[in-house]
Amino acid sequence: MPNALAIANVTRHNLKSLPEAWVEIKRMTFGQKLERQGMTKLNFELNKASKDLKGEMDMANKIAVAFEFKNCIVAHNLTDENDVPLNLAEISIISLLDPRVGEEINSLISDINNFEEDSGN
Repeated sequence: MPNALAIANVTRHNLKSLPEAWVEIKRMTFGQKLERQGMTKLNFELNKASKDLKGEMDMANKIAVAFEFKNCIVAHNLTDENDVPLNLAEISIISLLDPRVGEEINSLISDINNFEEDSGN
C-alpha cells in the first residue's frame, strides 16, 4: 500500500549569496502548508476608521515567513558577527539577515514546497 504520509526528506543547499554558507531544508507537511496559508488570509472588512491594512498584510507576511523558516530549516551554519549561530525561528533574527541571503533561503523553501513543479504537470 502506498504511504501517503509526509516523509521528512532533508536536502542541503549551498548558498550562492554567501560563500561557504549552507542550509538544510525539509518539506512542510500538508497540515503545515494549510496553517501557513491561513496566516496570509485576511478578513477584508470595510472599516473607515482603520487605514492600516498594509501594515497588517506586512506583519502577516513576516509571520508566515518565520513559520516557514522555523518548520523547514533543519540545520544551517549561519552566524552573527561573533560566530554565534543564528536562531532562524525568530522574526527578529530573520529581519536582520542580509536581504540576498534571506531571499535565497525563502526561494529555496518555496521551491521545495511547490507541488506543481514536482509533479511534472
